[in-house]
Amino acid sequence: MIAQLTTPRRQKRFRQACRGKLALGTFMALDAALFCKSQPWRFYAAPTLALELNGTTAWAAGHANPEELAGFLGFCGCEQVVLDDKECPPPAGWHRTGTLTVFGLASAAALPLPEVDETLWSQLTLDRNPPSGEVAKALYPEEGAKQEDLYSELCSKRIRSKAQVWALRKDGSILCTVGAYAIQDGCAYMACGQTDPTLRGRGIGGRLIVQFANEFAAAGMQPVFLCAEQRVHFYTRLGFKKLGEYAQYGPSQKDDRGSDPQEGIRRSKCQC
Repeated sequence: MIAQLTTPRRQKRFRQACRGKLALGTFMALDAALFCKSQPWRFYAAPTLALELNGTTAWAAGHANPEELAGFLGFCGCEQVVLDDKECPPPAGWHRTGTLTVFGLASAAALPLPEVDETLWSQLTLDRNPPSGEVAKALYPEEGAKQEDLYSELCSKRIRSKAQVWALRKDGSILCTVGAYAIQDGCAYMACGQTDPTLRGRGIGGRLIVQFANEFAAAGMQPVFLCAEQRVHFYTRLGFKKLGEYAQYGPSQKDDRGSDPQEGIRRSKCQC
């Protein structure tokens, strides 16, 4: 039975289901450890399943009965679930809507810095510790609820050294940012890479992401992130290696576009 993490046994099941799962295991385990008491509606476990709900998107590690999973997700109003369908049968009656690729960099490895508009780059200042409130506003300028959610979670993680964010500034304003929103068990889960629309295509986002990943790798950690299908070429060109993939599924009555896999994901999961 799928149930909230209200007992030590269910918490243990959640941790076991997350163990060894690329990217998902990192941020799901950390989120549950920090927020399962204050936000119990987000985290659930079955004997071999860990489940995190984030808005209308669910993240699943491990596996569960397909009929039970479909009924539970439908009851919760989920429009999408991300899972490893080689291990976890999808919810009964749901259909595949897309793929998220896991990219990463081995610890102690380093990628060459990509080309950039050097004139623009020279005008930017690297801020290794931008205020959480500014980061939230830069990522969600017109979405107050998402700003508040990101701000709250980022503050909670930073105070425990479980998150790190970099930003590029010009004239004091944040124009580009990327973060590691879950630092756990030797992995740094990177997410929310975003560049001001007026400056895209000039290389600053790619260089910031590579520089950020290289620093974690040099410290002996493995940077990993999830990539939507339309961004696979971008990260391959930067030199990151494909480590695996997860499938996105939606209810059969939804159209094939599904819902945005990054909705609410920090929030932090990576569209970099």
